[in-house]
Amino acid sequence: MNKNRLGIIICIVGLMVIVTVSLPLTRTEAETKHQNHSQTAKMDMGINDGAKAFSLDRIHSEQLPAVLKSIDEAVGAVEAGDSKAALNELHKAKKLIAAVNEAIGRYIKPKFVNNHCPVMGTPIKPGKVTKNLIREFKGQKVAFCCARCPAKWDKLTDTEKQAKLANVKQ
Repeated sequence: MNKNRLGIIICIVGLMVIVTVSLPLTRTEAETKHQNHSQTAKMDMGINDGAKAFSLDRIHSEQLPAVLKSIDEAVGAVEAGDSKAALNELHKAKKLIAAVNEAIGRYIKPKFVNNHCPVMGTPIKPGKVTKNLIREFKGQKVAFCCARCPAKWDKLTDTEKQAKLANVKQ
């Protein structure tokens, strides 16, 4: 991979980091402003410190700077022509971003009407629900646990969908 292409990839990843992390943090901050951060904003990150819980303040002061440092080191590695080191740093940043996203996703109120999958019945993990795991039904967003479930849902009649959804509404 040439230096310019890797540089572009790093820039895109950096922008994705900013959007992925800053928007949920802003929304979470606004939703929890009236509550005590130390009690309500604790999230199990599961990275670097085992099962240690992080508040939004610690995510902001420790985890996000670690992501930015990894991206900076990746940029430096690209500039030095060391694509292997750059990729290692990008993988590290990706892992940190995924953990932050998952932790924030568990705390933010979901944007869908169900808290369990209407097909399998398993709990929905809000931080892991992607666009392809959501269907609209009668003006409501319905979330699914895995990629197989939306296809099964699509084959149901409206009556069957209504019955399944009634069992898993929030």
